[in-house]
Amino acid sequence: MDPIAVDIRLIRAMLGAELKVVPGRAMMARVVAADGRGRGTLTIAGAVIDAELPKHVQAGQELRLTVRHVSGEQVVLGLADQPPPAPATAVPLPGGGAVRVAEDSDSEGSGRRGGSPGSQTLSLRYDAPTLGAVDLRFELDPGTLRVRVEIAPGTPLALAQDRADRLRDALTDGIGRPATVTVAPRHEPLDLYA
Repeated sequence: MDPIAVDIRLIRAMLGAELKVVPGRAMMARVVAADGRGRGTLTIAGAVIDAELPKHVQAGQELRLTVRHVSGEQVVLGLADQPPPAPATAVPLPGGGAVRVAEDSDSEGSGRRGGSPGSQTLSLRYDAPTLGAVDLRFELDPGTLRVRVEIAPGTPLALAQDRADRLRDALTDGIGRPATVTVAPRHEPLDLYA
């Protein structure tokens, strides 16, 4: 949580004498301008205030702020919103390997946006000790579950294709609705340097 510093006289004038500026007090602000170098302008309760801002804050954002520190010259506010989620960490599994939530590579992003109402999407990467990386994409609609498995070409792909029907049957039995399983070769990005 990067701090936001503002002039205490402006905050006190804006909030009035009846409201105390004390650590822990929450307030809403809108970013009017942000220069990307740590300076900008906020509106708090209709008053325009110059402020030191975190570099990632952009004009137009609404911020929930909490008073962190009050001195004779300034008020230091902190972003009260949750920090951005950390990258997914791999969870080790019994027997080796690890699984983690994967970034959605399609244009829709992660979770479910678009598609039929009530549908959900989850993308996982399983780093299998003998097969290598296995990408799994689950799309659950009210009536069906679709699973796409992407795995390295060769023996891993052949094994996955051979066992796709067993996975489909187990999923259908487990969730009580039809499931489909599609197995495809996983394509690794190719970096070429001149």
